[in-house]
Order: sequence, then structure tokens, then C-alpha cells
Amino acid sequence: MKYLNKKSLLSVAIVSALGVSVANAAPLPNVFDGGNRWSITAYNDVSPTHTQLATQSICFRAYAVNGTHITGKWYSDSFPDWNGIYTQEGDQVTLHGDYANDVGHDGITFEIVTNNKENRSAGHWTEWRENGKFGNTVVFANASLQRIGKCKNIITDLTFSAIPPRLLLNGGEAVDPMQAGQESLDKIPQLDLVR
Repeated sequence: MKYLNKKSLLSVAIVSALGVSVANAAPLPNVFDGGNRWSITAYNDVSPTHTQLATQSICFRAYAVNGTHITGKWYSDSFPDWNGIYTQEGDQVTLHGDYANDVGHDGITFEIVTNNKENRSAGHWTEWRENGKFGNTVVFANASLQRIGKCKNIITDLTFSAIPPRLLLNGGEAVDPMQAGQESLDKIPQLDLVR
């Protein structure tokens, strides 16, 4: 160490500082920057033809940098009381959440596979209901996601009473986010959810 001069020490300090800031930078692309509203479509994993189930919309809220991850909360503006938390490291995103007064649960993992204006992603989506033991699996599904824009307003207090029930094509109400036969996502107006 006695052979390093002031210029060398300054160079080491700058490189070290840059290394720290790069290590704590948010991954790009990420689920929030560039548009925080994504569509997610489920495909029944046990079906030989991977039958398409439902498509929902997910809004990712602003994130915090947490080591090598970004973390934040998410909610759906197309299915009532469906919300949770997410984390992203590199291209890998993991989220989980609840619906139906926290009796229904979802776990979703996906990888952002294209880095362009409309990022596309693919992964897996599992949904289950509480039963006092391991839970009743609703479905194991493959998932396809696409960035579709920005949510008009971000809910700030996690009150989701303004989001109406998701209707089925037969006029009934969907009970699970992945339930087949839901009306098209483009028929659901994006709400101005100011809280």
C-alpha cells in the first residue's frame, strides 16, 4: 500500500464508488419504468393444448432498490381485491398476492424476454384457495405477459373497493383471476383510482 500515490488512490476510490452504484442500480428493463401496466394471460398447464384461461391487468407501483433487487407492491385494475408484492432481480420477476378477502392466493414468476417498447415476458402462474391445510389448487398455468402502458393513477392506500367485479361472458361474476370465460380485457375501462 505504501507504493500507491495519490492518483492511484483516487482511481481506486472512483472505481469502488462506481462499482457500488452499478450494483445498486435498478435492472433494465424493469416492470415499472417505461410503463407499469401489464397484461397477464393464463394457459392451463395440464391441458395438452394449453387452453387459454383469463387475461388480467396488473399495475406495478413504484419500487425501492433493495441490494440487487427492486421491490414494490402491485394491484390489478381488472379484478377486484387482487394485490400483493413483487421483487425483480435482472430479468427475473416474482410476485405473490391475495384476492377474495385474502382467501385466494396467487404466485407468479416470469422472465422479461424482450427489451423493447412492448416488453414481453413468459413464466408460470399458480392459484390456490385456503382450506386449513395445504390449500386447494385452482390451477397451475403458464403465463404470458406484455407491457401495455401506464396505469392512470396509482392506488396509494391499497383500498380496492372502486374496482368492480369482473364479469363472465355469461353475465355472472368471476370468482378467481384465472377463471375461464371472462369478458375481454379491452372491454374494461381503466379506472381513475385516486386515493
